[in-house]
Amino acid sequence: MVENREFLEFQTDEFIRAIFLNNFMDLSKRCTILNKYFLISIISLSLMISYSATSNLLLIKTFAQASDPLQISNDEVKDNYLLYIKEVAKKGVDSECQQGLGVGVLQGDEIICNPGLENLQDKAELDDDVVGKLSESIGKDKDVFADKLQKLRERMEKAISEEEEEGIILPDDVRKKIDADDIQAMEQHKTKEGEECRGGDVLDGASNANDLKVLAECQDAIGDVMHTKKMDDGDYKFLLKLDDQYQFLINDHNDEKTDGLLVVEVVPKDQDLQNIYLPEEGDKVHVWGAWVTDEPKGWREIHPTWQVVKQ
Repeated sequence: MVENREFLEFQTDEFIRAIFLNNFMDLSKRCTILNKYFLISIISLSLMISYSATSNLLLIKTFAQASDPLQISNDEVKDNYLLYIKEVAKKGVDSECQQGLGVGVLQGDEIICNPGLENLQDKAELDDDVVGKLSESIGKDKDVFADKLQKLRERMEKAISEEEEEGIILPDDVRKKIDADDIQAMEQHKTKEGEECRGGDVLDGASNANDLKVLAECQDAIGDVMHTKKMDDGDYKFLLKLDDQYQFLINDHNDEKTDGLLVVEVVPKDQDLQNIYLPEEGDKVHVWGAWVTDEPKGWREIHPTWQVVKQ
């Protein structure tokens, strides 16, 4: 009887110990799981706080820039430069160019405008009155605003004149990146078809045809003309601030070197076509031509352009 009692007590102790150990292990597992969830919660909360703080800082910075009369973004500068040139046009800037037929042809010794040919002359200084009115309307310091407009104009002139591109050879890694982007662009955007397109050699008339890689033999674009220039090779060249749906036409080098503007060129042999309007700054135009990458420069263009319609 004593042995049986001792055996039962032993069995009972072992049973209690097993239950205790199991409970302890379950508790340990639960604690481990809870610790994991707690850690995940802490990390998630930290990320949320960090994201919220970053977003708030960005909002604060954006608001501060918008409200600071000494701060103005490049996009805001470009938007207001368009307003500036349109306001100047309304005032009627003096020009030797007669307003007329709207085709870029020469008749005798007189240029028949198309006002864009005014750009054969040097650019005038900024109109102080217009700058003052615009800076007041957007709540910006007049001198800072004028300086931003002038620097934008200078950058566009350098870009359109290709002053900083002569003799520059793009590194191999940059060329590979451009080539990869071009391949992707050609896969995503096929060439247009229709009566606005041109058959045969679409690069005919381009003085630097060997430098141009054709992405699409026919492509249109709509945007605002920011800057124009008659080039030494006879091309009529302008920079186009694209509408949103045409932003795919530019690449990183346009962003870097032409202020995010598309280069558009009308070659000499096409400048007397009836469907060519040689635009002036501030015009809204719809253009058709060959979509190309200028390989030595790295940026994209519509060149040659064989149809320009004022909107």
